Amino acid sequence: MRRVLFAVSALVIPSLLPAQAHPLVGEWKVSVPAGMRVEDGQPTYIMANGAMTVVVAGDSLIATMKMEPMEGRPPRPATRLAAKLAAGKVTFTNSSEAKVNVNGEETTKTAVSTFVLDATGDMLAGTVTREIDGVAGMKDQPVKGTRVKL
Repeated sequence: MRRVLFAVSALVIPSLLPAQAHPLVGEWKVSVPAGMRVEDGQPTYIMANGAMTVVVAGDSLIATMKMEPMEGRPPRPATRLAAKLAAGKVTFTNSSEAKVNVNGEETTKTAVSTFVLDATGDMLAGTVTREIDGVAGMKDQPVKGTRVKL
């Protein structure tokens, strides 16, 4: 009986280690593009700072991102991102509502954000692409972060 239990333990424990040791797991201080302003056809990206927490849930990575309030704008709710657990760069996706203001007329559209993130030590780097239904989106804008030391 002991040999069987040992064999099962040897198979289960190593399979858990890669998930627990994933380099993205933890708390991060991040800088991400939070919007875009287009004037005279020229896009200007609006950067925002926030906090992101990444955890393992089964075969997935789940990130919760909470942005710091931006001057003159209402607070944003926390964003939940999900990705398949994988080594190296990880692709997180999220679908949400976006407020679009064109010449003073505000509408609500569906936005899909795709974050491709990678961590090396205490540094996080990647990109975010946002597609907004019926509107030009943001393509491959930089995302940066540093690990929060507890």
